[in-house]
Amino acid sequence: MVQYLLITANVGSLFEPDARLHSSWIKTVSDQVDTVDPSFFIIHLQETGGKKFAECSQQVPIIISRLSAALPKFDLLRAYVDIDYEAIEYTALGALCFIKRSLWTSVLQFNFHSKKYEQLTSPKEVVTQGLENYPYVVKHKFPKDFWPSIKWGRKGYMQTRWKIGNRVFDFVNAHLFHDESNLALIHENPELYSQNRKRALDFVLKELSAMENGCTPFLFVFGDLNFRLDSRSFLNRITERTAPHPVAEQEQLGSLADGLQKPTATNLEVNNGYPAENLRRTVSAIEFRRESDSDDSQNSCVLRIEKKKFDYFNHKKLLDDWKSYRGDDKEADNFKSMFELNINFPPTYPWSEDPENSETLMKTRAPAWCDRVLMNKSAYSLVEQGGPQYTSFGMETCTGDHKPVMLSFNV
Repeated sequence: MVQYLLITANVGSLFEPDARLHSSWIKTVSDQVDTVDPSFFIIHLQETGGKKFAECSQQVPIIISRLSAALPKFDLLRAYVDIDYEAIEYTALGALCFIKRSLWTSVLQFNFHSKKYEQLTSPKEVVTQGLENYPYVVKHKFPKDFWPSIKWGRKGYMQTRWKIGNRVFDFVNAHLFHDESNLALIHENPELYSQNRKRALDFVLKELSAMENGCTPFLFVFGDLNFRLDSRSFLNRITERTAPHPVAEQEQLGSLADGLQKPTATNLEVNNGYPAENLRRTVSAIEFRRESDSDDSQNSCVLRIEKKKFDYFNHKKLLDDWKSYRGDDKEADNFKSMFELNINFPPTYPWSEDPENSETLMKTRAPAWCDRVLMNKSAYSLVEQGGPQYTSFGMETCTGDHKPVMLSFNV
């Protein structure tokens, strides 16, 4: 029997000049690995090097070395981490694979250049440069025209392929587009960002299908998929008996009461799903105020939304009641060929980045299950039979603004 452990972790918050989160993050991950005790463990990383990548990318090999030292049961390491931030195809993605010696003879790695599986020989291999042409990795940034309206970012995917026993596994690390503005989810096109994510992941799945080379691998796509809640149903749920009011930069606009369900031409002038340009330019915030309050006092505001602010009047309740809005998490349904185990854990984003206050959500975005493990049908069937566990972890410590998500199963 082989015990597998797959983990996805957005590590952008780890990479700061003081490296203050390194030790707690390494301990959190290594403790989880020790608990599961897998023979084959792979962790997918997103945003390696963090937002200050020019300054902090040098920390990446250090944290890999420290994590490896914290996992002495694993004799073999294959680490592929894209930290060449000056390269055109820079994605900041990483894939770290740890294998126990007892499994060495049963594991082959696919060479995408020669189209052959090869025996593992050297115990450790850490590659941080030239991954575009490295034979054991497929790595691509999404094309510029996928999102021409914003700055071309680091979003993309990375693939490795393994043959373990007589089964072929494709492990794909995907980092899909985020929600650029909270306001766009209300008074612009509420499906703008989810449509871009669907386009990107459909692109990945199509590319993978073209590379199957006559075989049908057990496919696992796990990364920061940036799936968000359905904004209309979620906001209607948490703002009952309130009315939305725009807060203009220069002048107060008219009421947007019932604007979520029924935007009118008077205040939205919808054109192909988008509002008039002057509304996008002038509205800086939208407040949901209790209808029973006659004044505009601060106490009447239940929720204030700005471009990068989501300030709910009771953020603790929002976190504690996460089961009440699980039904608003619908993006995975857009991918009919992919499957996922039931989610029975709190939202994985956006958690506090403050080690002294790590068990709360930040007031920057609506809560969401961004970090996911999706599988094709054959992989899903295999996992279902293997006593799977699908959960997030690290609730008691600060792991940055994302909580890691794990899937374990045996074959």
